Amino acid sequence: MDSANRHAHHLLPIRKGVRMITHSYDPYTPEIISPRDMVKPIPGFPDTMLVTFQPRTFAVFLDQYDTTPLASLDLEEAPLSDSPGIMGRAYSFSHSGRVLGAALSPIGAPAAVALVETAIAYGTTTFVVFGTCGALVPEIESGGLIVPTSAYRDEGTSYHYAPASDEIAIPSAAKTAAILDALSVPHTLGKVWTTDAFFRETQATTAKRVREGCVAVDMEASALAAVARFRQVAIHQFLYAADALTDQTWDPRLLGTLPAEPRARYLRIAAELAVRL
Repeated sequence: MDSANRHAHHLLPIRKGVRMITHSYDPYTPEIISPRDMVKPIPGFPDTMLVTFQPRTFAVFLDQYDTTPLASLDLEEAPLSDSPGIMGRAYSFSHSGRVLGAALSPIGAPAAVALVETAIAYGTTTFVVFGTCGALVPEIESGGLIVPTSAYRDEGTSYHYAPASDEIAIPSAAKTAAILDALSVPHTLGKVWTTDAFFRETQATTAKRVREGCVAVDMEASALAAVARFRQVAIHQFLYAADALTDQTWDPRLLGTLPAEPRARYLRIAAELAVRL
């Protein structure tokens, strides 16, 4: 049997009987494009990185910390030197004697995973990822912190990094929560619903997710958990409730209106988490 036929024969167990796109996980053959085909490790690149999704929060970071621009985590093109807050640009900074990295990610699972994959290729092995979410239960106060313990996989990216399942566990949650306890930071542990389509969070689906135990909805948690497991890196996540989808209605709460000081507080929490990992 020639090499082409051997390769085709090897793929048969993966493809035979597959009827859904959620069964896209292929643990048997290598990816054609690897992150390290596009970027190479950089000596001294921060091994621990903060990642957030809110440009205004990142603007507070750039204003309050002495930062050094690093490589681009955007694979499409390098950032312009005169655009310090551009999406995907990594920075280094010091906190409590540790040199850390930080980056602003686009929202959504595919973009967040691509950014994390690129940072891993540069040399990062530990991430603290934080951003907004929508509260699904009234017990989650406006601005309250949530540490996701598992996530319902209502996005597409994770199915290329982990076998099909409705939910994925986030094993880093226990350590994240323990550090927040040590910092006396109130938080809620619970399952989140990760979806690609926030304009299609319908009444029936939202009610179903609440019945299944979800306390909040976000757009990245399940995919980040999957890539962490696949690449064998540590990704610690916390969310803060910006808006709410309770009682079959939407309450914007503080979405898009959060002042600078609470944003700075979330940054400090993320940085304190990072130096304790």
